[in-house]
Amino acid sequence: MFITLLTEPRAGSTNFANWFFGLDFIVLYTPSDPLSKWYQNGVLPKEYIYKTKNILVKEDFYPEKNFDELIKISDKVILLYRENEVEQIESWVEAKRTGNFDQPYRYKNIINDKYISNSNYFKLLKSEFYDRYLKTDEFFKISYEELYYNNGIDRVINYLGLEKYNKFPIGSRYRIFTEINTFI
Repeated sequence: MFITLLTEPRAGSTNFANWFFGLDFIVLYTPSDPLSKWYQNGVLPKEYIYKTKNILVKEDFYPEKNFDELIKISDKVILLYRENEVEQIESWVEAKRTGNFDQPYRYKNIINDKYISNSNYFKLLKSEFYDRYLKTDEFFKISYEELYYNNGIDRVINYLGLEKYNKFPIGSRYRIFTEINTFI
């Protein structure tokens, strides 16, 4: 089976893609990016040679990228998005600021021109993702919130027809919330 996971950035896609290891899947992270170790110039991921029965390709959506060929060769397509735009943008800005895209972090609310520029671009990105993919009924869609907090993994398992699967990390996230203690 060849699955494409097309996702908005900061929607839990890396953790979700990692879930497929051990299920006879090879996971290719952004093979369309020349800087990715899974990039093979001019070769579609379905033509890659691997020792596993299944391939999952995880691609982050960016408005300037075209995913038509990838979608066309896919047996299944999963669209992953996030409903809480505020936390998603904060996560995006923090990842861009620190270079930490896949480790736990504490958000620092630093508002400056770069923050505003990044958040404006991200709003455009979300709008384009919606217009190109989410507003149609052509693909399987699931939100970060459903997947990680409402046991949406069962919908994914049913959609893919998986008989064997790993325990899914429900409720896990990279952002660490800390309480502020006020002393009187």
